[in-house]
Amino acid sequence: MALLNEDYLKLPENYLFTEIHRKVNIYKITRPGSKVIHLDAGDSNHLLQGEFVENFHKNLDLMASSQATKSTDIPERTKVLEQKILKTDYESNGIKLSVDDIFINDDPRNAAADVLELLSRDNIIGVFDPSYPAFIYNTVMSGRSGQKMEDGRWSNLVYLPCNAENKFVPSIPKERLDVVYLSLPNNPTGTTLTTEELTKWVKYAIDTHTLIIYDASHAHYVRQKKVPKSIYEIKGAQKVAIELRSFSKTTGYTGTNFGFTIIPSDVVAYTEMGKAVSLNQLCRRRQTSKFSGIPYLALSAAESLYTPEGQKQMRQIADYYMTNAKIIKDKLLSIGLTVAGGDNSPYIWVKTPDGVSSWRFFEQMLYEKSIVCTPGVGFCPGGEGYVRFSGFSDRADVEEAMSRL
Repeated sequence: MALLNEDYLKLPENYLFTEIHRKVNIYKITRPGSKVIHLDAGDSNHLLQGEFVENFHKNLDLMASSQATKSTDIPERTKVLEQKILKTDYESNGIKLSVDDIFINDDPRNAAADVLELLSRDNIIGVFDPSYPAFIYNTVMSGRSGQKMEDGRWSNLVYLPCNAENKFVPSIPKERLDVVYLSLPNNPTGTTLTTEELTKWVKYAIDTHTLIIYDASHAHYVRQKKVPKSIYEIKGAQKVAIELRSFSKTTGYTGTNFGFTIIPSDVVAYTEMGKAVSLNQLCRRRQTSKFSGIPYLALSAAESLYTPEGQKQMRQIADYYMTNAKIIKDKLLSIGLTVAGGDNSPYIWVKTPDGVSSWRFFEQMLYEKSIVCTPGVGFCPGGEGYVRFSGFSDRADVEEAMSRL
């Protein structure tokens, strides 16, 4: 008799965006012909053009040719890409890492789950509240979360409030954490930490031997000075932090998504006997045992992101979405709503008026304005009373949606 991993039964029946999709479909059935504008997207919807797309076509033809076995060597192409990532994303910002610290993978959500595979189920894990739900679901599926409580939180997780009361700067916890997720710029609030504030977290991690899993998927959107794009801008972070990156947020790569994880050689976890073990070496062992690499087409096309033209296009796309975010933020402020984010991230975090619940406000926006936003409570209980608007949309749609308000 096959026994079930009963932790999967603890997951909600529908993922947040699956439930949004279901509700929007019901609306479309009842209001045929209505133009629904989506301002709920979490990924870019523009695929980079030019050299990037040409690379896809060129390498598809190559795979069908007699030269394929000579030119489609995934391990070799992976090394090339890793060198470009190191030089462009880190060395250019004064960060010294090794190519051996880079692990190409298929998605930050999966990468975060992979990291948890390397760690004991007995670790005490901290998360921002609100937080990206996939990170919490990873703890649920791996049996780390405990039981869901009446307030919607999980008994074995430590929730770190990230809200207007603390100006979206979570306090360093008084209790001991073994692992903490830091998503900066934060998804969903769109807020981030300054260099000074992030330095406090790195110091805490060094003092308490806490492992930081740092989600930097939106790093390309940081605009303000004194706001780090990478945690490795902070002295000492290479001893305590793993960094997750994604291409889906800047390239329209969601359909063929991949990203990379940085695990510096000095980052360790401990055996029950107190022996320090390199997570870099352990992840390498896991990678070679379980992972066959990124699909060749996606891998080779990604190299074009690190050409001068590719970097220029990525900046242009990021600027486009940040302009969308400014249009949304300015309009919401002008009609008297309380707003955060939108300065270093395309996400705008909005307090619902008059104590209206997140899902109720979502329905009001959908049925009265045909605009889709994301209910904040879907991210964490601490998101109740908020919704998230996203700049990941076409400019014309953003402008039309704001005119409807």
